[in-house]
Amino acid sequence: MRVLETRPKNAIDAFEAISSEIKRSRFKAVDAASSIFKPVYDSAPGIETSKVQIQLFNQPSQEDPPEDGLGEIPDIMDLSNLWEWAGVSFGREETFMLFLSLRKLVAEKPLKSVRLWGKIHGLHGNYIITEGELKDGASDDDGDLVNGTGESAEEAEESAAAAAEAETAEQVPVEDPTLPKAKNRVIPPLPKESRAGVNRYVYYVCSYRECFLNWLVMTLFLIVESAALKAGAPWQRLPDVIPEKLQISRQIRKYFTGDLKQQIVSYPKFEATEAQYLRCQIARISAATVASPAGYYTFDPEDESEEEGHQPTIIINPEFEGLQNDALLQLTSWVHHVPYILPQGRITWENPYASFKKSDEDGDGDEDEEKEEGEGGADAEELLAENAEPETGPPLLSPLANDEDAAEGGPAWVARACSTLSPVKFTPVTLRSTRWPGAMIVAYNDKFANIYVGDGHGDVGKGMGLSDGMLLPPVLPDIAKEFALIEKEENPDDPENPILKEMGMIEQKDPTVEEEDAFEEAKRAKEEEAKDAAEEGEEAAEEEEED
Repeated sequence: MRVLETRPKNAIDAFEAISSEIKRSRFKAVDAASSIFKPVYDSAPGIETSKVQIQLFNQPSQEDPPEDGLGEIPDIMDLSNLWEWAGVSFGREETFMLFLSLRKLVAEKPLKSVRLWGKIHGLHGNYIITEGELKDGASDDDGDLVNGTGESAEEAEESAAAAAEAETAEQVPVEDPTLPKAKNRVIPPLPKESRAGVNRYVYYVCSYRECFLNWLVMTLFLIVESAALKAGAPWQRLPDVIPEKLQISRQIRKYFTGDLKQQIVSYPKFEATEAQYLRCQIARISAATVASPAGYYTFDPEDESEEEGHQPTIIINPEFEGLQNDALLQLTSWVHHVPYILPQGRITWENPYASFKKSDEDGDGDEDEEKEEGEGGADAEELLAENAEPETGPPLLSPLANDEDAAEGGPAWVARACSTLSPVKFTPVTLRSTRWPGAMIVAYNDKFANIYVGDGHGDVGKGMGLSDGMLLPPVLPDIAKEFALIEKEENPDDPENPILKEMGMIEQKDPTVEEEDAFEEAKRAKEEEAKDAAEEGEEAAEEEEED
C-alpha cells in the first residue's frame, strides 16, 4: 500500500527501506530489552553480606593479650546434629557462621552465657534469636536505649533544647475553684521486672535481609524479589517485657514482617513496635516450652529467702547422670525450668492497687474532706487494695505431664524416637509442643537442646478466641449507658429507687421559671430563719453573761 500511495520512481530500490520503516512503526515493543537482558547491578547482591561475614573470621593479633572472662558459648556444631534428628537444620555453612557471630557477640557485650534460642519467620524477613544472661553488676548500653532509659546524642540535644525552651516559657498555673475535682484515681502501670523474672535474660536478634532475584519461567519472564536471612549481621537488642504489653499480646495475633520498627496495628491497641511484640512472644514461648530432664536442675540450698512472692533459685545438679532414652519418652521425666508467667504479665505477683493504700498512708489531713466529697471512693479503693487476690501458677520444675491440653483436646506434648529402624537406646528422642508449633526438645542420653523454629504464634484455638481455625478479635465493651430521666413525683435521692440502682446516676429535668423562683424564696426564707436563730442565740448568751 505504501508503494501504491507514494508511487516512487524506482519502487524496487525503495521497497526494502519502506518495509523496514513499517516494521519499526507497527511492531514496536514497549521495552525491547526487558525480556531479553538481565539487569546489571553495580555490585553483586551478596557482596554486602560477604563484607559483613568476612569480619567474623578475623583473629585477634598475637600482641593483644587473650581476653579473660568471656561468656560461655555452646557447641552449636554439636547441637546441630541433634537438631537435624528432629528435622531442623540451618545448614552447615550458616550454623558455623552463627557460631562465629555468637563469639563476636560475647566479645562485644558483657554476657555471662548465650544460647541460640531459635528462628522466627516473617513476611519480608526472618529473625535469628539469641538468649543471653548479663554478668553480675554489668550494664548494657543497648538495653538503656531500647528501653527508653538512655538517650543517643541526637535525642540528648533535642531534650536539652526542649528543656531550655520550657524554662524560658511563662508557666501560668490554671486553677479554677469552680471546676469539680476528679474523684477517680488512675491505676498506675505495673512495674516491670528488671533483670529478674521475665527479664532475667536479654535477647538479641539478627535480621539481615538480602534481596536476590528468582526467575520464574511460566508464560512470561517474571522478576520476584524475596528475602533471605544470613548470619553475621549486627545483633540488635530487644527491649524488656512490659506487663501491660504482654497482656495485650495474648489477645492479638499479628504476623511478623522482619522490621523491628514496624508499628503494630491491632485491637486491643498495642501501642508499640514489632520489637516489643516479638519480645513478648519470646517470653511466652520460653515459659511454655523450655524444659529439661527431671533432676538436671535442683533448688539452691543456699537460697533461704522467705520474702513474700520470692521466686526460688535453681542450679544445675552436679550429681545428675542423665536419663535413659526409654525414660525420656515419658512426659513425667521432663520439667519446666522457666517460671510460669502470671496473667498480669509478671513472674511474681504485684498488687495493682497497692499505690492506693500507700498514697492514703502518706497523705495529709485533707484526706477526710476528699473522702467526704468522693462519697466513700477512697474507702472502696482501700478495700480493693486489701482484698486483691494474688495470682498463682504452676510451681517451678513442674512436669510437662501437667501442662494444659492443646486446643483440640490432644496432649500438649508429643514424644517419639527420631528413628524406628534402631533400638530406642541408640536413637535421639524428640518432644514437640502442640500448643506452640515449632517448639521442640531433642535429647540423647545426657545431652538435650531446646529450640524454636516457627512463626511465633500459638496453636489456633484455646485462649485466643478462635473458632474453626479463624481468629475472632475480642468483643467490644458494652455501650455506655446514658443518664436516666426521673419524674418529679419520684425521689431521686432514695437509695431504693430502681433507676438509681440500675444506672448509678440520674438526670433530672430542668426546672421551670416558677419552680426556680419558689426554690429561691424557700432558700432565702431558710437563710433568714437561720440568721434570726443565730441572733437570738447571741442575745441569750449576752443576757446570761450580764446575770
